Amino acid sequence: MTPATFTPALFTPVQGRSFPRAIQVLATLAMVALLASAVGARAALSALTPGPEVLLLAGLAALIVVWSYLNILFATTAISSDTLSQGWLWRNSVSLSDIAQVKWLRFKPLDGWVAPRLVVRTRGLGNLTFHAADPAVLAVIDLLVHGQAEPAPDLAPGSAHTAP
Repeated sequence: MTPATFTPALFTPVQGRSFPRAIQVLATLAMVALLASAVGARAALSALTPGPEVLLLAGLAALIVVWSYLNILFATTAISSDTLSQGWLWRNSVSLSDIAQVKWLRFKPLDGWVAPRLVVRTRGLGNLTFHAADPAVLAVIDLLVHGQAEPAPDLAPGSAHTAP
């Protein structure tokens, strides 16, 4: 797909969550289970005397787990007439004119459980992956990838290209 096929006038810029609600709920349940197991292991862990290297490693691992959890909860994907971006605190973005190739990884029956992914190969930046779960964002991605939008179930037939 070449960037020349993008027509900015075909859609209104949209933004929506990057991950489905089911994934957000499962991530929350996983965090609760992780915290419960840490509380349960508190007595055994207090008997150990770990060195500063082990504490640093455990702290970094906890930071990565919490950061990933918060990213699943708060990340959004946005598409405007010239930019595709995703993120939460910091956003990854790519100009639509820099896109050399796209791969749309989606199995529609599992959209509620597996976040559809758009893998974008850019000129000079390599590959970037963007997750999308919002029906309006999915409709615009279908428009950009396939040249036509498939109406989302909760959007009105005449507004498949606009934000709700």
